[in-house]
Formats: sequence, C-alpha cells, structure tokens
Amino acid sequence: MIKAKSVKFKYISYNLKLAFTIINTWRSGSLELLSLEIDKKDDVSYYNIISTLTNLQHKSMTATIYAQNDTYDKIIYNIDKLTDIDECRDEIISKINNIIKSYMMEEAFNYFEKSYFYFEDMESNSIKKIIEEEINSDIKINVILKVKIKEYLESSNVINVNGFVKFRLKFIKDYVQQIVEKCIDNYLIKKEYTDFISMLKYFSDDDTESKENINIMFNDGKLQIYNEDMEKISLISNVEFSEELEPSEIIYDESIINSIITISPKKIIMHLTKNYDNMDEISKNTIDIINKLFVDRIKFCMDCEYCKS
Repeated sequence: MIKAKSVKFKYISYNLKLAFTIINTWRSGSLELLSLEIDKKDDVSYYNIISTLTNLQHKSMTATIYAQNDTYDKIIYNIDKLTDIDECRDEIISKINNIIKSYMMEEAFNYFEKSYFYFEDMESNSIKKIIEEEINSDIKINVILKVKIKEYLESSNVINVNGFVKFRLKFIKDYVQQIVEKCIDNYLIKKEYTDFISMLKYFSDDDTESKENINIMFNDGKLQIYNEDMEKISLISNVEFSEELEPSEIIYDESIINSIITISPKKIIMHLTKNYDNMDEISKNTIDIINKLFVDRIKFCMDCEYCKS
C-alpha cells in the first residue's frame, strides 16, 4: 500500500512539474515538450541520428540543437499548440525507437562478425540482410521499446538516449544474440534446402527422352500419381537414395519424389488448386520440391473434370 502511494505521489509530482513548465513556456509563445541528450561522435552514425531526430513531420513541433559540452548535444522539442502534445510525443517516441533499433542492428552485426567470422563475405552479407529484416519486422520488440520509453518519460522530460539504452535496456545484448543465432539457423536450413534441391535436380535431369505425362492429385489425405489415362501409378520407394539426400530439417514424401525422378515425365499436370489449403506440411513441402525440380515441365490445371469433382 505504501508503495502504491509512493508511485501515485511521484506521478502527481511529475504532472505538477509538467504543468508549471507548460505555464512558464506558454507565456513565451511555445511549449517545451521534452529534450534528448545525444552522446557526441565524429562519425556518420551520429549525424544520421541527429538527422532522424530533427526531421519532424508534425507542423506544430520544432527541434533545436544545443551544444552542451564536449560529451553530448541536446535537442529540445517545442510545440505551438497544447492540444498537439500527445501526437508530438508519439512522433518523438517513434523516432527514439528507430534510433534504438539502429543501435540494436549495429550490436547484432558486431556480435555476428566477432562470433561467426568464418562465414565468407557473400554468406555474411546474406545473413546480415536476414538479421536486419528480423529486427525490423519484430513487432514485439517495437512494443516493448515504446512502453519502456513512455514509462521513462512519465518521470522525466529529459532523456539521455545512450544512457537510457545502457541502463534501462540491458536486455538488448541478450536479445540481439538470440536474433543472430536464430537468423544463422534459418540461413543454414535454407542453404541446406537449396543444396538438397540442387542434388536432387542433378538426378532428375535425365538426358533420355521423356515418354509420358503424369498427373498429380491430392486424394484420401495424400498426394498420388496417375498416368495419362488417369490410372494410379504404384509409387517407387528407394530408401537408400532418399536417406542419402534428405536433409534432417526437410520433411517430404520421398516415394513421390523418387517415383517422379524415376519416371522422368515429359509433363507434370498438377490438379491441386481445390485442395492445396487443406494439405498437410509434408504434402506442401513435396509440391514445393516438385515445382523447383521440374519447373519447365509443370502445368497447373484448374478446370478439368477431376479438379471440379
């Protein structure tokens, strides 16, 4: 109960402080909303930060940069209309959020380069792109950062961005490491899959002339192969062949793939439009592999009697 009163008193004190600030600054014709302290750095990233924080969208708000000392600069935001406080604060919070995400990206790249230095340049660039996309698309971290910033601004209208990250967002270090490791796993799985498809394609590229067309349908909860006369073809299962090629992370119908490779058809007609959404993961993975292996031989059917039935 004492703690609750303490928090309430703190909140009331802040509101009174804000109210006095509003009254005093309003007399001069504008309201000081809040200020940011940015650690000085003589590099491109620093000027990018300044540019981001001062490039404002809301017409009621202005940003002025003051050189405080050799350590940091201060950006003070003023607004012309009291009714625009919430909108302007949200814009600034969004900009701070973007700055923190840029910092997280930098931390993630540093961790990746230090811990996974053995990747070649092309692989490193691909993984960094995945890391960047993962951080930018992470809705949860966006929400967490905005909540943390808003909580801080409830007790102060001055925020040192670098200090805020260092002392209030200590979880970032663990977060970026998890992101990097997750992205590397995803990259390796994708690479393994690509290598797997390439190896399968080597076996599927038969120089002998293809003799027949085949039809693929999804019946009785699984994929099935039919000949030109829509007679079901017995599936060929070559366990040794499949075990040699199959990556552990990819689950597919090996008998279907082995049968198509063995038959080496002239054309593959897919009758799957109606049932695709109801397929299990194994069947969808199998279709994906077939599409990649026989891209020049595939025809998708949507309106034959078998598709409509």
